[in-house]
Order: sequence, then structure tokens, then C-alpha cells
Amino acid sequence: MRTKKWWLHIVADELHTYLFASHTRARSAPEEAGVLGDFSGVMVHDRLAMHFTARQGDPCDLPCAYAPRPRVGRGTLELGLGEQDGHALCEMNDATHAARDAGKKRLSKTKLDGFFARYDALVAVGLSANPAPEHHRRNYLERDSYNIACALRDLRTEATRFAVDLSVPMTNNEAERSLRMAKIHGKVRGCFQSEDGARYFAAIRFCIATARKQDVGALEVLGRLFRGDAWMRPATT
Repeated sequence: MRTKKWWLHIVADELHTYLFASHTRARSAPEEAGVLGDFSGVMVHDRLAMHFTARQGDPCDLPCAYAPRPRVGRGTLELGLGEQDGHALCEMNDATHAARDAGKKRLSKTKLDGFFARYDALVAVGLSANPAPEHHRRNYLERDSYNIACALRDLRTEATRFAVDLSVPMTNNEAERSLRMAKIHGKVRGCFQSEDGARYFAAIRFCIATARKQDVGALEVLGRLFRGDAWMRPATT
């Protein structure tokens, strides 16, 4: 049986989750999904290239924040970082949580300057630990760690936006969590049997995920669906 690779695109915030199955991960997929057209906030993503190359007027033509994942295990060793430096981003994130809990709107300039100095030092160490090989091209592990260091260098504004704007989260874990059931489905079933099946799965999952965020249980959502009384999210203004 011949299979095709499809992609699940996810848009999520505190109250809503939307999953869209598509045959491509290019910009045409979110355009077809049609959920970002009026969005004007900050989009936190995982460095997919299309988010940085939006044309004027495209749904993705908005401020972006790259969500780096601090690597404590293998990645820390690849970058050649000490454990203390490897946790610099996590400490920056802890400071933003503490500031929000204290009712503050921003971190102090002194604290930000200190974090940014550590950040720049972290990037410098990562780049120096990943020099270009002399007699071969970089292998997978070498490319992975080098690309992370380059991304942290080139996307400094995006990667640290969460420290400057306390309304922005550090990671895109909200979207990542929405992928878990798709990953489990892939491990158990291997693949979907049809394109419609993939899209039906995405529709069911985003409906259940959105309902849960609004304190409505999955069984209630499914029960109402089979009774012909589909749950709909409350209208927002």
C-alpha cells in the first residue's frame, strides 16, 4: 500500500484549539484553514521557515516569537555548554512568571541586560563548540546543534520576546500538546486510511480540545454530537 505524508497544522490559545490536516506544510495550508486572517497578536512558533517569509497581507504577516527549547540532555552536550548556562533561558522564563505573579508589566532594565548578556555568551559558546569540519560535511547531529546555535544568534529578538513582552509565552507547548493524540494514533494505527479520515480526526480533536478549555468534558461533547446537538463554542466579541 502506498502512503502519502500529510501534516497537522495547529493554532491554539488559552481558550481555543484548531487542527487542520493538509497535504503540505507550506503557507497555502494555513491560508486554506482560514483561521489567522484577522489575527493581530504575536504568533509563537517552532521556527518553520514560512512564518518568517510571509508576504504583505498574508495571515502570517504578524509579529513572531521563536520558541526555543532549552536542551538539558543530549543537546546541551552537543552545544558544549555548562549546565548553569544551559538553563539561562529557563531562568529568564522563571523571572517573567515571578514578575507576572507580582503584578508587574515588565522586567527591569538591569535584569533584562543581565539576561541578554548571558544569552549572548551562551550563543557564543554554542557557535565556538560547533566549528565547520575540515574534511567532511556536517552530519545530522552536527547540523542539529549548529543550526540551534545559529537560530539563537539570528533570531535573538524573537527568541527573547517573552522576556520583553510578558504576555508572550516562552514556548509553543500549547500547540505541541494538541499533537499528542495524533502521535498516539500514528504509533497504534500507523496511518489514516483516507484523506477524509485525517481531516475528520483533526476536526474531532480540535472540538474536544476546545471544549475542555472551556470546562466541557469530552464525553459530553461526543454524547451531544450523537444526539444531534453538537456542542459549539460560545460566541466571543
